[in-house]
Amino acid sequence: MANSYLKYLVKAYEIECNGKKITPKSLADELNVSRPTAFEYLQKFVSSGLAKKIGKVYKLTEKGMKEAKRIIRNHRVIETLLYRNGVELEEACQCASKIQEIVDDDIVEKIFVSIGCPKFCPHGRVIPDVSTGH
Repeated sequence: MANSYLKYLVKAYEIECNGKKITPKSLADELNVSRPTAFEYLQKFVSSGLAKKIGKVYKLTEKGMKEAKRIIRNHRVIETLLYRNGVELEEACQCASKIQEIVDDDIVEKIFVSIGCPKFCPHGRVIPDVSTGH
């Protein structure tokens, strides 16, 4: 998956987790893009089974939620590793964004264990547990 595709998926996940409705407008506003661009990504999510459309609102499917959590977890684990090894926080975040989708999940799990199974990333955000759905 392309990095921008994942950025849209993660943002849709965040919108939904914050108790808001996922719409082309809400996604566009969050990402500072046009509504047609946001709509196009939402349609891609529907066609790939990551979301479903209910009226004018979109909801992530279980598959979509799982994929978003996986990407968030990968990002936050990699970012934590880099930061703990002396990389400036913003640089660690940017690097994690570049590689979060290409590192195998089993390698991320090994990194996670090796850094002590942290609950939070350096930004203070929860590192989701994809195995239990939390």
